[in-house]
Amino acid sequence: MEFVTQSLVIGLTENAPLVLAAIGFALLYRLTGLINVAYSETITLGAYFGMWINTTYGLDFYAILIPTGILAGALSVATYLALFRPARHHNVGALELIIISFGLSIFLRHGLQFVFGYPERFYDVPSPDTIMILGVGVTSFRLIALLSVAILSGLLYLFIQRTTLGLQIRALASDEDLARVSGIRPLAVTTLIWFIAGVAGGLAGAFYGVGASVSPLLGWRQFLLILMVALVGGSWGLGGVIVVGVATSVALAGMALQFDQVLYAQLVLIVAFVVILKVRGSKLTETAKV
Repeated sequence: MEFVTQSLVIGLTENAPLVLAAIGFALLYRLTGLINVAYSETITLGAYFGMWINTTYGLDFYAILIPTGILAGALSVATYLALFRPARHHNVGALELIIISFGLSIFLRHGLQFVFGYPERFYDVPSPDTIMILGVGVTSFRLIALLSVAILSGLLYLFIQRTTLGLQIRALASDEDLARVSGIRPLAVTTLIWFIAGVAGGLAGAFYGVGASVSPLLGWRQFLLILMVALVGGSWGLGGVIVVGVATSVALAGMALQFDQVLYAQLVLIVAFVVILKVRGSKLTETAKV
């Protein structure tokens, strides 16, 4: 029982940003079908944006979340309008788009290294208090970060599922031609999706960064898990992404406690995700044949 409670508390408090980042990535993937490798740099840039605002202007961490989200969202939209939209108009294939996103990821990463240097950077935040939850010590910051991520994820889910704009987004993702005939403006809705995804990724990066440190590889280290959560959970919509993200966070913490190595835990989870995707793909193929 102690192992279970430790895994639950540590997983939810330390890996909460994973859920938020996976939601943002899943939105882009569901709308465009693009595995946007450069999304990892959106996460990293969010961490750097937040750190820069925090250390330059002396703002409290929670005060920097809004400008950080806006900056990350604006950058996401800029990459769409400057690179991915023109590529789509020129009928660039899915593989070529992935290569473009990979090149953009490298460009942004080296740009960050040029501006901020290679050393790890840190947020200027006060030392947090420790709160005991189910016998596990959790810093007040991680607890508030968990609540913030839960609220943001819930609001984003309700926005997509319950609002008129959310309906338009889901309609566009299902059938662009039908959505266009129905009076939906694809450019406006697509731009909104890229902005929302950028905000989610940027805020996830800020939470990742303030919980540890900020470095040019921050988002890249998290990207494979985010990709797997989005692919596995995305077939059940955003709700599925949230559930799989939470389960992954808890499982990651449990295996890290068991193996005493986070890397081993990540490898086990990635193999499990690959098996799930393989089995699900085989079932879909068999159903299609029938």
